[in-house]
Amino acid sequence: MSDMPPGLPPFMTSQAGGPPSMASGGSFAQSLGAFGAMLKIQETISTRFPISKVPWKDTRVFLRAHTIESIRSTPLYGFMMRLFKDVGLGDMQLVGYAPMHYVFAVPGCPVCNIYPALHNQKVCVATTDALHRFFKEELELECVVEETECVKDSGAVCKFKVSLQPISAYQVLLDDNDRMILSGKRPPAMEQPELVSRVEVLTIYKLLDRGKLSDIGEAYMQFAGSMPIKEKIFDPPWKTAEELKSIISKHGTFGSAFGEMAAKVQSMPPSVSQPPSAPSAPSVSPSTSVPPTPSVQEQASKIKEEAKSAGSFAELIAKMKKQN
Repeated sequence: MSDMPPGLPPFMTSQAGGPPSMASGGSFAQSLGAFGAMLKIQETISTRFPISKVPWKDTRVFLRAHTIESIRSTPLYGFMMRLFKDVGLGDMQLVGYAPMHYVFAVPGCPVCNIYPALHNQKVCVATTDALHRFFKEELELECVVEETECVKDSGAVCKFKVSLQPISAYQVLLDDNDRMILSGKRPPAMEQPELVSRVEVLTIYKLLDRGKLSDIGEAYMQFAGSMPIKEKIFDPPWKTAEELKSIISKHGTFGSAFGEMAAKVQSMPPSVSQPPSAPSAPSVSPSTSVPPTPSVQEQASKIKEEAKSAGSFAELIAKMKKQN
């Protein structure tokens, strides 16, 4: 049995190999400083990630966005960038996109700065594993994450590629209306612009081809499309922050908004119960408790600052057909 305490992110466990060794260079003091810095990141991730679960309806908006600009404008993207900055992983940003693939870059990567004596190797294990944990646990999207460029390995910036597992992505992406469209039926009361938009997304994800079910779409509908899935409904982790920001915007000044903000936060339950990761099977697990949300002082301080700136498919088919 492992001696590692529960709840640690992957880069602090033996399975992930741990952070890079400094045996090749650097003093003992540098090694100790690197360990302390990584421990602080680990502790912050262990605190913040469990209360960052995102409902499928918001992940679906993120998945349906199919340009870098539209992805960046989604609430989930903004929340993710703030979260990764808050836990100490730097100012991450989306720089590349293709269906099922996202490329993130971190200019001035703080993880690289932890290892001043290391060169000619990729060292950002912490960021790689945090991305994997966020997509897999908080978004329920199975994926592979790879650091493709690193400042410590002659890269201009540190870059990370997130590749989604198709079946997992389809499970979250598709709602009942999408499955109806894939089965050749038009959802009742759906306006033409929305229908066109949905067909476009289904085509981008290779489920439709020129208005007809593609080989991938046919395989999905045959083997997974009829699985009964009960989607959990709960508020996204950024809802309270957005409401408080709206209050500040309405009042114009933080001081005049404080009373309404305090009333809003006091009306919230003392803790938030988040549903666990949804299984791939139709069964639904009961909800589990998570740590309480940040205090009103923490919420107000952060919102005050935020208010200042308004700102391979072929493999899929082959695997599916083997099950037939």
